This record gives sequence, C-alpha cells and structure tokens, in this order.
Amino acid sequence: MAVGGIPKLPISADGVQAVAALDASIAKRRDHGVVALVLERASIRGQLEDYVAGLEGSARWVDEDPTDVEAWKTRVLALSRVHQFAAAREALDHVKTLSRDPTDWEDATATLDEATGQHAAAAAYREQAAKQYPNPRTLTMWAASLALEGRFDEAIALIPKAVAKIKDNPATLFSWLYFHWGRIYELAGKLATARQLYAEARARLPASLEATVHLANTMQATGEDPRKLVDEALAGNPHSPALLALAGKRPEAQAEWERYVAALPQAFADHAARFYLGPGHDPKRALVLARLDHENRDTLDAAALLAEAAIAAGEPEAACELGAKLSAGSRAHQFVAWRAYGACGNRAAADVLAKRLGLH
Repeated sequence: MAVGGIPKLPISADGVQAVAALDASIAKRRDHGVVALVLERASIRGQLEDYVAGLEGSARWVDEDPTDVEAWKTRVLALSRVHQFAAAREALDHVKTLSRDPTDWEDATATLDEATGQHAAAAAYREQAAKQYPNPRTLTMWAASLALEGRFDEAIALIPKAVAKIKDNPATLFSWLYFHWGRIYELAGKLATARQLYAEARARLPASLEATVHLANTMQATGEDPRKLVDEALAGNPHSPALLALAGKRPEAQAEWERYVAALPQAFADHAARFYLGPGHDPKRALVLARLDHENRDTLDAAALLAEAAIAAGEPEAACELGAKLSAGSRAHQFVAWRAYGACGNRAAADVLAKRLGLH
C-alpha cells in the first residue's frame, strides 16, 4: 500500500535477524573493524554503552595506526555521532592529509556542516552528490536538505526517484529510507503521513529507537495511544531514557538521562533538555542543558530549544535575544520567536511575526 504517494517498498530482509547478526559479528570481531559495527548498532538501539565503546575504540585505533586513513575516518564518524564536532573536524583534517580521494571526506564534511548550522554548504554538496551519483541514499539526503530549507514540495518529489533507484533490500536501508521520508513529512506538518512512514521504518527494523520514538510521538499527535508500542520497545531496550519517558516512568527516565549526559554531555544535552521541558518538569535544568547544546552547535533547532527553555525557566530576555535569528527560520522557528518576543514584552516584533504567521 502506498503511503503519501510513495510506492510501498518490496519485502526486505528480516530486521530482527539483521540486528542479531550484527550482535554476533560484534561478539566475534577482534580487530579494529569492530568499531564501525558498534557505531552502527549505536545508531539503531541508541544505547550509551555502544556510543562510549565506539568513541573509545576509535581513539585506540588512531593511537595504534596514526597513518591509517580508515582509522581516522572511523574516528570522525565516532566523534560526529557523539556531537564532538570540533574534535571531529580536527580528525577530518587527518583524513585529508592522508588521502587524495575527496570521497573520503566530502560526505563527512557535509554531515558536520549540517550538524553545526552551516547548511548552505551542506545543501550544495547534497544536491551535487545526488545528481552525480543518484541512488536511494544520496537522493534522500538531498530531499532531507531541501526539507530543512522549507522546500517541501521539491523534497517530496525526490522520494519516488529514490524508490526507483533501489536495487537491494537490507532491512537497515529500508528502515533508514522510511525514517528520513517520515522526517520530511513531519517537517512539512503532514503528521498522519509521517506516522505511517515511521511505522514502516519500525516494521523493517523493530530495534530502531529513532523510528519508535518518532512513531510514538506522531501517534500521540494524531490521537492514537502509543502505550502498547512503547511497552514492547521498552521490553527490548529497558534502559532507554527516551522510552522510559514515553512510558511515563519519570524518575527512571530522569536517572537515565543524567547518566547519559554525565558520560557524553554534548551528545545528549538536547534530548535531555526536551525531557526536562516536558515530562521531567524542570525548566531550570532544561535551560542549563539547552545552553550547552547551543554552545556546541549554532543551529536554528538548538536556538529554538534554548529560547523555549529560557521562556519556561522565567528568563524571557535570554529568549528574546534569539528572536532575530529564529525569525529567519522555518514557520516553527518563527513561532518560537513570536513566543519569545511576547514573553519579553517586545510587542512590535511580536506583532510583525503574528501577522506573518497569520495568528491574528
């Protein structure tokens, strides 16, 4: 059945078996190649121990083989995954020194640019890569980049082109595609379609934490109860702070978020801040974490999170300082700017945005 006009992808390999095979490979490997596998598992299950192991393993690899370009590429990946962006760029310099092949660093550079708010350069690369090497991943990444610019019709138009380029059917790929297509529809405000795409992503790879969390959130937003979904996911990932929060287990979620933040503060400051803004009911703690996140990555999303935390924590002037930046962003960012201006009493700026947003 098509979702949002997207043809349903063919049957993929079993996602449960795929993760079990990944676990088995990690258990058997004794060389540095295990680091990439651990980072892959971290991206699926979102467990702190895998992120820490990937980070530590990549550090050992470059220490032992400082002239190995694969070691440095893996180090860049590990540092990027835990949001240590400045260190990732330093590691990327080693890749450039050791390799003459731009494909060894171009995609990683674009990823770092996207993560740190340098979207124009990343968007140009995503478009070039998709046109030069059109495949499901490059076309979907270009579509995601367009969605971040608010160019939703163009982004959605690329999805059938990505489907047409599919040549194999691993569960991880199909889950990844469905998830990113869901994000595009979610950013476009089409939550019912996003929910269906997230459901497909999770069906292909049930262990995917991102797909599960986004599915649960869009279910709530569209009037469905996600408790059965969350309970099932929590049974397989019992220490996930995101799942504990969705299950209404506030003390347990708080303890886990603090454990995650203590180990890798830059990686989890934004997620923990959102928890404290919502079910954690601690806007002061949210503000501390949001400031840490914004210092690490100067993006519109980080600025919006900081403004929301500042408003909730009773520091409207801090939110107001971000108003001009947010006013140049998406409709969602502009709405946060409107709230910030209203909170600090800047009626003139608030009225301009209200008119633009059609609020009165």
